[in-house]
Amino acid sequence: MDTKVDMTYSFLWDDEPTDEQLQVIMQEVAEEARIGRQKVAKEIIEKIENEYHRIFSLQKQKII
Repeated sequence: MDTKVDMTYSFLWDDEPTDEQLQVIMQEVAEEARIGRQKVAKEIIEKIENEYHRIFSLQKQKII
């Protein structure tokens, strides 16, 4: 049995996607959201670390 879903679908068409097509679309959206969240979280952590090191360096120099 072939379990591959025919993904020839466009949201511009008048027809609704099949349940199988909608499931694939939603899985792809969820994966993109997970990847985006991970990327943003990594960038935030890097910015916090950079700011920490910058402030620590300034404190060592007694500029602050």
